[in-house]
Amino acid sequence: MELCAKHQGNIQYIVLGTNSVQLACSECRDELIMNGQQPDSCLLISRIQKIPEVLLSKITIEPLFKTFFSKILFVTSEDLDKTKNIWIKEFEEMKASLEKMIRDITIFFDHLIQNIINYRAELKRIIQFETLEQYIKANVAFQNFDSVSSIIIFKQRQNTTIQIEQKIQDYINLFKKESNDKNKTNIEVLIKDYQNKVINVQLPPSKETLIQLTTKFQNLQIAIQEKFRLVNPTQVQSCLLSNVGFQNTLTRITQNQNPNYVLVYQGSIDGLNFNQFWNKIQNKSKLLMIMKAKNNQCVFGGYTPCKWVKTPQTQFMSDQQGTSFLFIQTPNSQIQYYPIKNEFKNQAITVNQNFGPQFGKPDLVISNDFKDGQLNIGQHYFRDPKENYQSFFLGPKLEEIIECEVFEL
Repeated sequence: MELCAKHQGNIQYIVLGTNSVQLACSECRDELIMNGQQPDSCLLISRIQKIPEVLLSKITIEPLFKTFFSKILFVTSEDLDKTKNIWIKEFEEMKASLEKMIRDITIFFDHLIQNIINYRAELKRIIQFETLEQYIKANVAFQNFDSVSSIIIFKQRQNTTIQIEQKIQDYINLFKKESNDKNKTNIEVLIKDYQNKVINVQLPPSKETLIQLTTKFQNLQIAIQEKFRLVNPTQVQSCLLSNVGFQNTLTRITQNQNPNYVLVYQGSIDGLNFNQFWNKIQNKSKLLMIMKAKNNQCVFGGYTPCKWVKTPQTQFMSDQQGTSFLFIQTPNSQIQYYPIKNEFKNQAITVNQNFGPQFGKPDLVISNDFKDGQLNIGQHYFRDPKENYQSFFLGPKLEEIIECEVFEL
């Protein structure tokens, strides 16, 4: 690539104008941005060469194509390969954890088995169990003796059985008697010794390991779903909300498991400023707005059925249905919803062409340049006083909105 004629620097950027294209070095780009050029219209040539969708997503073409290109440009083979290798390593660690758990379980039960075997062998010695076993074996041997069935033989067998039964009873009586003196001490020592050995057998940390493995599998499922969604953007999804959170929010609005919706504005593509924002949403209603600020890990936004009207003067819009709400998605992807208060349904949103989106007064306010804002839920939108949402949302000041999505339902 040629050098910049003005600064003698390497040409690195294609700068898109309304009906023009300019090749620029890094200094040219900085000067253009200082003079009002949108930063997202300055496209890095090396990135375009690698991902042509970077350029195609900025061109005014079929909305369907533009949406597809704007989504799939975030996918690279290097990123997928990196994710693959990360999870291969994770699975190797899981495999090692499972193998260790198998070894620990084996050792644990082998100790228990050996302890119970030793305990029972010693118990039999103490109570002279071999005597009882001899009586039992003698009775079995006599019953199995093959002879002619006759009354005499039957009586002999009966008498022999009675004798053996009496010997067994004598054994039991003797054991019961002796257990109160000599055997009692030996059995007490045996039981205590057995209990001490069992107590000292270390329990395997299987529960903790299973919890860790379960968490890893859940994270893997989330990662796979996220990558698949990026690689296969057949249906427009939120880049900010989790898949489950986005679907649950749509269902909350429409009471439909498969609602129809369209992405009408995405700040990172269309431009994060009030002019682009209003050009995309003017006179539209039933809009779901999703945002993220630079100084916060949470995702936040709101929905209202009210019409967004571009007016020079501040005007309140009424939601007589009372279906407007704000929401916050916490860092662990849990969503908290905050419905409009009945007494403030006539002030669900505030419209003014010189500002970004405003819900309530002032529950959620975004400045005209999307550089800052405020989220202070509890004014016109209901928040449970017991809920400490500050514990997961570092508000109320918002610093630099880095993304804003608007879906029309």
